[in-house]
Amino acid sequence: MLFARYPFDFIILSVHQVEDKEFWTQDFQCGRTQQEYNERYYEEMLNLVKSYKNYSVLGHMDLIARYDNAGVYPFEKIRPVVEKILKTVIADGKGIELNTSSHRYGLKDSQPCTEILKLYRDLGGRILTIGSDSHAPSHLGAYIREDSLVLKKLGFRHFCTYENMEPIFHAL
Repeated sequence: MLFARYPFDFIILSVHQVEDKEFWTQDFQCGRTQQEYNERYYEEMLNLVKSYKNYSVLGHMDLIARYDNAGVYPFEKIRPVVEKILKTVIADGKGIELNTSSHRYGLKDSQPCTEILKLYRDLGGRILTIGSDSHAPSHLGAYIREDSLVLKKLGFRHFCTYENMEPIFHAL
């Protein structure tokens, strides 16, 4: 395994394409209804967290929303599969990432959305990281303070950093 060759502190797991088709180009969504591509995306994520365990946190869980030209897909329609994903993540001692790039992309909600964050909290999820998804120097650390406040308002008390693949909790 590639990851075992290096002394990583932290590994983020995320789904950026399904069936070798990109979201940002609309290749994955092409020829599918909004329901079909959303369901397929989360099914892929569920299969991934069930079969792959060598990660620290699941990154920007609802990335598909960033590239959904049809608009916001109703959370209640994906809640059952998202709940299965989160229960698996929690049972495996893993966490999720709050990705601040939602600001940069002009999304109306956080990433993952507040409904996913609330569900994670309600299911007992405690391991949260905050990532700025930096693709340029100006993105580094952007909106971390603002999204820390979002987490506090949702009832979270801590965020995590990692050392030697172990979460270190810090007060928000």
